[in-house]
Amino acid sequence: MTRILKHPLVILISVVIGVLVGLYDAPISAVFSVRSFVQLISMPGQVFLFYLQMTVIPIIITAISSSIGKLMRNKTSLGLIKRMVIVFLAGIVLTALAGMAVGILGRPGAGLGEDTRSLLTNLISSQTGGEDSKILEVTLSGAPVVASAAKTGLETFLTSLIPSNIFSALAIGSTMAVVFFSIVFGIAIGFVNDQSADMLIKFLSAIFETFQKLVSASLYLLPFGLICLMAGQIAQVGILVFMAMSKFIILYCVGTAVLFIITTVIIWVRSGIANPFKVLSLLFEPIMLAFATRNSMATLPSSITCLDDKMSFDKTTVNLTLPLGMTLGRFGNVFYFAVAVFFVVQIYGIELTAAQYATIFIGVIFAGTATAGASGIVTLSVISIVLSPLNLPVEAVLVIFMAIDPIIDPFRTFLLVYENIGATTMIAGKKNSFGTDTLSVIIRKNTDRRPVLYHDAEGNLTGIEIGLLREIARRLDKKLFIQEGAPLDGVKTNIIGGCVIKTEKSPPGLIFSQSYGIIKEQNVKMELCLLLTPFSVNSVKINGIIKKINAEHFFRNRNRQSRNATASGQR
Repeated sequence: MTRILKHPLVILISVVIGVLVGLYDAPISAVFSVRSFVQLISMPGQVFLFYLQMTVIPIIITAISSSIGKLMRNKTSLGLIKRMVIVFLAGIVLTALAGMAVGILGRPGAGLGEDTRSLLTNLISSQTGGEDSKILEVTLSGAPVVASAAKTGLETFLTSLIPSNIFSALAIGSTMAVVFFSIVFGIAIGFVNDQSADMLIKFLSAIFETFQKLVSASLYLLPFGLICLMAGQIAQVGILVFMAMSKFIILYCVGTAVLFIITTVIIWVRSGIANPFKVLSLLFEPIMLAFATRNSMATLPSSITCLDDKMSFDKTTVNLTLPLGMTLGRFGNVFYFAVAVFFVVQIYGIELTAAQYATIFIGVIFAGTATAGASGIVTLSVISIVLSPLNLPVEAVLVIFMAIDPIIDPFRTFLLVYENIGATTMIAGKKNSFGTDTLSVIIRKNTDRRPVLYHDAEGNLTGIEIGLLREIARRLDKKLFIQEGAPLDGVKTNIIGGCVIKTEKSPPGLIFSQSYGIIKEQNVKMELCLLLTPFSVNSVKINGIIKKINAEHFFRNRNRQSRNATASGQR
């Protein structure tokens, strides 16, 4: 039963049911004789969301602090930090350029029909006064629009970075302050003496794993939570506003889809999984959580589990990079601001200069970063960082974006989460794959060709082939990781062994290595080799080592040394 509840198809069906309930709230409410069925089921959805959010702060602190503590004690940490800066900076810049390209080429605010422009004009005019505008503001955002709030986004981002009281920051959920504290605390752990640091890191890691267990248990209720949350989102959207902003919404979704495809290719290549659809199935849970919760931090435990447990990326790097990325790498917001600014510019028919294009480019990056830990009206109002230097009215157009935010916000959150997952795969190495300090080997099962390869009395693999692999790993200065069985889910490996017989044609996608021995069966001599990945640096090195081992008569000399040592011991 529990496996069914977490099945991707069940989750997708739950989303569809939630959408239908939101669209047909009135007739469903009539059937149950209630004022609003959506409002009735909204509380369970909010409780589910609050439960997920409850685990976020502890996960951020423990994941970042323990990971930085480990990195500070690792001589290779400097290289990881450089990779993080390069990848996140490049990702944000490219996302900003992609958003500007969608705004310039798609022209979301140009070519609108007369009825559409009339509706948008009425919406903008309603912002300047009247009771209707106040009702609209309260209904969509939960609080009236405050003009000054838009002007404090960047200022708040900078001044709230260092918490004056970490317990106060924890109480109000100030994500930026918590992240800053976690980073500083993790660095301090790196300077503590070895024994104390090890104990503290183990303690933090234990807390992290405990909260992951809490989240994992709650995901059995995910289908029910999705129905409640999706119904509430869909019921908020007015059809007229949706139609008026349909061009903007479609362009944003198309741009998101393009970035999704590019990011999927990156994750697929980095994961080493043969089937790209397998990658999507593994990431289905955090994707659905992003759409349903509209909270990037709520997807954090699930995203970490996918990259660490399911896709075998380095745990320490994932635990550090992903929480930092969710907080600082605001890809979805950067892309949104870029498209939104050009919508406003085109509505007012403004011709931009080269300097103004540069202002937009820099502004959307700062605006996106300034939304760290923010959501709702605060996220939308930060667009003033870009609009104010262009002398465009912020409050006049804010109401339009507020009206369609229930539609855009799930896509914005999804892009933020998914691009951070992609960036993390660019930074983190695989546990047992190319480019790491591990030589990954898969030995095919049911092989018993003594003395080449067999199981000893304790069930461990041994024999000449295992001795060869150990020597190859030693000369490559790598750890040897041997797994018995067929390659799982198409995951790449350095070597496939198990008494491979060289034939005229190698298996698809693989090549035969240099022969390392000959066996004779029924008076037929057969060459033994390994299977390697073509065009790989490791494959070239492995072939070179096997040649040297053959030339050195490695196994013959080792057997002679072993016999001499045994004879000496007997004397």
